Amino acid sequence: MAREYEVGLKITMSDSLFIKSLFSSIFPDTHDVPRECRIILNNQERIRIIISCRRINLLRALLNSYLSVISMLLHCLEVLEDEPTKTPTRGPTDPD
Repeated sequence: MAREYEVGLKITMSDSLFIKSLFSSIFPDTHDVPRECRIILNNQERIRIIISCRRINLLRALLNSYLSVISMLLHCLEVLEDEPTKTPTRGPTDPD
């Protein structure tokens, strides 16, 4: 009997746009995994990711990949929240 390794992640945020962006970013990858692995992805106001693999090194690689995408999107969200709203202003040399 083959042993299977599994890891689960649950991501809950009040920002539904972030959840939608994250789901859109990782959903295509769920269809392109090694044969020894499977990914279960649920999106219902939170994201649940379950990764199962028969080989621990594949599990680690997939987990790192998903965590990298999540980290990148969280960083982008942080930068966007810190970015002041820029309103175009007219300078003294701008034509009317």
